[in-house]
Amino acid sequence: MPQSITNLFSLTALVIVLSASSSWAQKPDHLSMNMHFKDSTVFIEAKYQSASEVNGDSIYFLLNPGFEIDTIKSKDLMSYRITKKKGMPLPFYHLEFNEARDTSEMLVVEFKYKINLSEQNHMKSDWIELNADKLWFPNLGEINNEFTYEVTITNFPEYYHLITHTDAKVTQEKNTLTIKKDNPWYEVFVLSGKDLKEWEYDQNITLIGSQEIADSTFQSIGKKVKNSIDMLNGYFGMSDPITSFKAVLRNTSRDELGYQYNRRDMIITGTDFNDYANISHEVAHYWWSKANFIHEPWMNESFANYSMYLVIKEFDSEDYQRLLVRNRKLSKNTLPVASASLFATDSYNSYYHKGALHLIDLEDKIGSELMRHLLSSCVEKNINTTENFLKELEKITNKENRNFFEGLLKN
Repeated sequence: MPQSITNLFSLTALVIVLSASSSWAQKPDHLSMNMHFKDSTVFIEAKYQSASEVNGDSIYFLLNPGFEIDTIKSKDLMSYRITKKKGMPLPFYHLEFNEARDTSEMLVVEFKYKINLSEQNHMKSDWIELNADKLWFPNLGEINNEFTYEVTITNFPEYYHLITHTDAKVTQEKNTLTIKKDNPWYEVFVLSGKDLKEWEYDQNITLIGSQEIADSTFQSIGKKVKNSIDMLNGYFGMSDPITSFKAVLRNTSRDELGYQYNRRDMIITGTDFNDYANISHEVAHYWWSKANFIHEPWMNESFANYSMYLVIKEFDSEDYQRLLVRNRKLSKNTLPVASASLFATDSYNSYYHKGALHLIDLEDKIGSELMRHLLSSCVEKNINTTENFLKELEKITNKENRNFFEGLLKN
């Protein structure tokens, strides 16, 4: 996922998470939120519902730190406080109950809080971002716990353009917007900019950005998006091709934020990210974003970077050579990829760069045709763990190649 999650941990995040002893029910958790905009403040009332069985008299929840909590309510709730949890370098809200919960009952926790957008957002560039990158919403479980959601928004500024998950249903009645997402995901996604326009590169690719952005910039970014999609569709997308795509160009710059991110068939970037390396990496996350981004982030980031190398080798060979030299230098003396979890110290260059270079080394060993067959098979079979990738490698090639690559990951 996306480099944005890495940036999340440079912030002083405030988190509430379910204890590791919990067992998860088949029915997904559900979050209901009412958001009311008033001047530069958003007032939020949220209700989190879970059928998960919780052993004991306490739970943990995930929530952003930069706001004012008015209340947290739940049946038999005795107290809540900020604490820390072993193995997670983040603060948590620890909710304690009078007695052990009846696991046959639905867990319902209500939150009431407010967010000062002028302090917690990028309002100087006229953007509203209420999404996973800043954890604006309560989430029971790890950062990647999935839930369905329904969000109602009132008094949304009329000069803002709402952008949300492409598979979410959006309805409007008078001054109330409703966003409903029935496919479980780990975030509420509300993104908006002031006075935006939609610019069609072609019938399948739409760019959204400021009225002030030149058509030449839209054209340039649109071309790179299209070329990246066409190449990657042809390489391993036969079983999961991109048919339509959106690119959202924020007014925030690389210097201000330093990252862009992907939401399956949509990338959120800025006008100064206009190069093949940045764009193709985010496009590639359409195929490579299903692995556990806490424990095996390389299965997302390194595979997206390998895909990026395919694109820039074709369209910007000079940048390809430059990045290979730079990234090999960044990967030297770093953690083994197999040890590079999201929370491991100094692990970014391992799961982001080193793993991708290992994939290039694997291609050099088995050949480009077998490599393409291997990755296409991983897409088709939705392979998203290291162990299953190694098994597929052994099946398509042989045990020797599995041992070779497993050794690289442990080096």
